Amino acid sequence: MAIITGGGRGIGAAAGEMLAAAGASVVLTARSEDQVEAAARQIRRAGAQAIAVPCDVTNPEQIEEVVEAALTQFDRVDILVNNAGIIWPVEQVYEADPEEWAYNIHCNLVGPFQMVRNVLPVMIGQEYGRIVNVSSGAAENVMPGWSAYCAAKAGLNMLTRCLASELQADGVPGVTVNALAPGMVDTEMQADVRSIDTHDSSLDFSRFHEAHLQGALLSTESAARLIYWLVGPWSRGRSGQIFSRSDAQWLEQVELDLA
Repeated sequence: MAIITGGGRGIGAAAGEMLAAAGASVVLTARSEDQVEAAARQIRRAGAQAIAVPCDVTNPEQIEEVVEAALTQFDRVDILVNNAGIIWPVEQVYEADPEEWAYNIHCNLVGPFQMVRNVLPVMIGQEYGRIVNVSSGAAENVMPGWSAYCAAKAGLNMLTRCLASELQADGVPGVTVNALAPGMVDTEMQADVRSIDTHDSSLDFSRFHEAHLQGALLSTESAARLIYWLVGPWSRGRSGQIFSRSDAQWLEQVELDLA
């Protein structure tokens, strides 16, 4: 049974469909009730089990409701994919709105922490669980204007490592946590970034336009395959790692395992 945040569209919706096709029951959650219900309905039409639970991951009470709904419906939580995230604000630090900047941190870092905190007792009790935090290369690369997003994703990577270390120290080998940096993916979020008028901006977004024009954006289905590998038997024994699409050797292993 899998909980996927940001499950109404993009990577989250694609991962939901892929995990459901593999036999998992799925709880999809996102802020947009219409989108997340449509994604869950699509999975049910394919003959799998899925429910939609609207949730803003910056709201701890709503997060608790998601986990409660999952347990009520399916009795367990085997997989958590922390995929919900936002990019904005994309501005120089001295121009950024403090509330928008803080909301980014809450969505991209505090939200995953709250989700993990709620599902971990269940996973530890089961002696089994797979947690995947969807991160970004922005965690490692300086991107002017992206201070909130870069800081949040860097924090998410460190949260991943710290949590894995704690689980190892507590002797809970059946529960693993890893992060995934899928690179630039063909999502609405990427389209939003390309909508910025770079002629009027002091920030450079040319790399996103170039990747789009060159057809270099990863499909959401391909990103979902990477998540599928991470929550499947192929990742057994691997925890606290940051997996990246830039790792050609790992990608080759994924393709061999999922062939």
